[in-house]
Amino acid sequence: MTERLENIGFYRKTGLICAALVLLLIFCSSAMVRAAGKTLPFSPTPQKPLLLDKKERRILLYTEISLKHLSETNPHWGVVSMQGKLADKAIFRAYASPSDFFDALVDIGARPGNNLNLNSSGDKVAGDRLAVSAIWPGLDKELPLSAIVSDATGRGFDIRFGGNRERAVKEKTGCILCLESCPISITSNAAYPTIGPVKRLFSSNSQFKGRSDVLPNVDRQPVIFIFRMSDPPLK
Repeated sequence: MTERLENIGFYRKTGLICAALVLLLIFCSSAMVRAAGKTLPFSPTPQKPLLLDKKERRILLYTEISLKHLSETNPHWGVVSMQGKLADKAIFRAYASPSDFFDALVDIGARPGNNLNLNSSGDKVAGDRLAVSAIWPGLDKELPLSAIVSDATGRGFDIRFGGNRERAVKEKTGCILCLESCPISITSNAAYPTIGPVKRLFSSNSQFKGRSDVLPNVDRQPVIFIFRMSDPPLK
């Protein structure tokens, strides 16, 4: 009889622990991504890395931090797809493809500039302006791009929907967000003009890296990027 009571007590304790774990999981899932103080109704994942919120005209993009790029600078690679040949050069690596990202921007009503080509030099990317912010588990508000990426020259970020879908597919670089005007990346930064690779080698527009004083210093830490239609850009 005593043994039976002990077994009942054990099962009850186990049940309570399981229930608590389930509640904790639900809480963590609902709190994973927050924006402007409000919990988002959904969050992208590695399995579903790109989500649209047509009502708010925004895109949520799942990325992960490349830890070495919180200390090492680069001249323009912001967000690059894992599938791209330049993924190892980016501060953030995405699971979505550039073509899917392009299509998502079109779906929320953004208009591409498509004004640059591979011979462009000194030109600035056109296209609809986008406000770019980010959030990650444990953060209770969105941060603008300027708060998580340092810009050595200091001109800042004026992100545009550059377009370039066909070229992005052909070149296979994987570029989703370039930090200077770019004829290949789907979005890029009109604050800095296009520049040739040779000139960039000796005198780049700027140097960029993830801000280690703001971002989690954890390799492959999830960071959710949020792209919105915006005019003027988010400061």
